[in-house]
Amino acid sequence: MTPDSSQPSPSHAPTIAVIGLGYAGLTLALKLAEVGFKVTGVEAIQSRVDLLSSGQSYVHENGLLDLLREQLGKNLSVTTQIPADADVFIIAVGTPVKTLANHATPAPDLSYLTQAAAATGARLKPGAVVVIRSTVPVGACRSAVLPELERASGLKGGTDFHLAFAPERTVEGKALIELRTLPQIIGGLNPASVESTAAVFRVLSPSIVPMESIEAAELAKLLNNSFRDYVFAFANQVAQLSSPFNIDVVRCIQNANQGYPRDPIPLPSPGVGGPCLTKDPWIFAAMSHLNPHGTLSAHARLANDSMIDFVADSLVAELTRLGKSPTQCTVIACGMAFKGRPETGDLRNSTSVDIVRRLSAQGIQVLCHDPVATPAELIEFDLTPAPPLAEWRRFDALLLLNNHPFYAKLDLVSLATQMIAPGIVYDSWRLKNPDDVASIPNLVYMGLGFSKRAGNVD
Repeated sequence: MTPDSSQPSPSHAPTIAVIGLGYAGLTLALKLAEVGFKVTGVEAIQSRVDLLSSGQSYVHENGLLDLLREQLGKNLSVTTQIPADADVFIIAVGTPVKTLANHATPAPDLSYLTQAAAATGARLKPGAVVVIRSTVPVGACRSAVLPELERASGLKGGTDFHLAFAPERTVEGKALIELRTLPQIIGGLNPASVESTAAVFRVLSPSIVPMESIEAAELAKLLNNSFRDYVFAFANQVAQLSSPFNIDVVRCIQNANQGYPRDPIPLPSPGVGGPCLTKDPWIFAAMSHLNPHGTLSAHARLANDSMIDFVADSLVAELTRLGKSPTQCTVIACGMAFKGRPETGDLRNSTSVDIVRRLSAQGIQVLCHDPVATPAELIEFDLTPAPPLAEWRRFDALLLLNNHPFYAKLDLVSLATQMIAPGIVYDSWRLKNPDDVASIPNLVYMGLGFSKRAGNVD
């Protein structure tokens, strides 16, 4: 591989420890190694360390395996122990949201972060740089992380060591590209903390966005995903409200957007999933105590979550309307990963998985298919894998739950011959033309909030 012209000089490059090799940590560690830094990836789960050390990965990402195998033993090592000789410590552990006994809505759990901060603090030496990559509530770096670092190290933040927040902002499926193309937000305890962190990320990022405080950087991280979740919630609520009128809401929104120069409305979806969009709005909502009216992000999250029941219930209602007993029906659910474009096999926080569980709880047999996630991974989530496409036989409904291009190419005319008539195609991502599907004999087309059937279907 041709060396990157932006690579640091080996004699001057700081050594880096990336603590937490989940999706964000692993992709960052690999790109830092690729541009020439000596990187130690630290992961608490031994089985993950063993897998990575063998050149395999538990993270699906285009190009990741090749990069892992290229950098292992070169610029990257993996271990369960935080090294004592690192110059820069990047903490990228999970900060999940959980519904706690004293909270009405999910709240962030910072226990992994504070534990990682304490362990990192025990390794700090004067002049070290600590960068928080994990998503946190506004104020957490100063109130939760800094005290752990100072207590364990005996050093003073901003004086003896630097502390900054530099959030991960990549999209799954394109992380290795976006780590080199997205601007990097950085906020720190002081200007020196910002600059020492920027010195690392300048090697990766085309531009650095310095923030006026560490809290401003924490807030900036939450803004993008919370805003996206909010506008998606508007479209999804429109789909639900228009359902009693059998309005093709996708076509309606497209027509409303056509030629209109302001604020295009997004299209609805069967819910909004994935680790970021389901978590960040709740972390943002942790600020709700500052506002007597709560936060819009919390309301949007509830609206998007409601699509899970909406999709499941509307399919059951259509099966019943067609004279079928749902408990005697078989549904093939397609697209179990939380999204199809860019492709990923990540089943975490997938609305597809939740919809399948709702249908299964009502006694429907659901067989699951995904172009990326393996049958073994589906089984890990208590899902029943469907047989290969060529063996799909005698099922009642085809449920398209993510927008992977594989499903846009399905031959519905052929599949209709294998369905128990009248069959249903529930196209929750508008991958097919409703008119074309509805023209297939003995087939009903369902979109979000409406259905369309050929004249031969009662």
